[in-house]
Amino acid sequence: MSVLNNELLKYVEDNPFNKHIGFELINDQEDEILLKLWLKEELLNTNKTVHGGVHASMLDTVNSIVLQTIYQTPVAAMNLDVHYFSPANSGHLLAKANILQQGYKLATIEAEIVDEYQQLIAKGTGIYRIIRKA
Repeated sequence: MSVLNNELLKYVEDNPFNKHIGFELINDQEDEILLKLWLKEELLNTNKTVHGGVHASMLDTVNSIVLQTIYQTPVAAMNLDVHYFSPANSGHLLAKANILQQGYKLATIEAEIVDEYQQLIAKGTGIYRIIRKA
């Protein structure tokens, strides 16, 4: 059974920022949520590699989607530490997240971005507030 329901797919696909950047939500063989990004010239910096802000956005987006899937409520990043390992400039990137700590009000999660050859591009750890309706 897919962890991606129609409501979540619609939420991600209808987001103007996600559309602008080009994020695509997919499931892998283990039914894990992955965020895919085909690289295009508009996402490159002056060095002709993916801009660091794109990496940060990708990490934050996959973290948020995974947490929203688990908690079934909105979340907000309170902190995101990003570490850059390798440049990328063509093909596609994949991001996946792993929850490190789940609490009632906060969650800690890490995500990594790899290229199509499974080379580690960037990694990020974030603390997210769970937005609970009163």
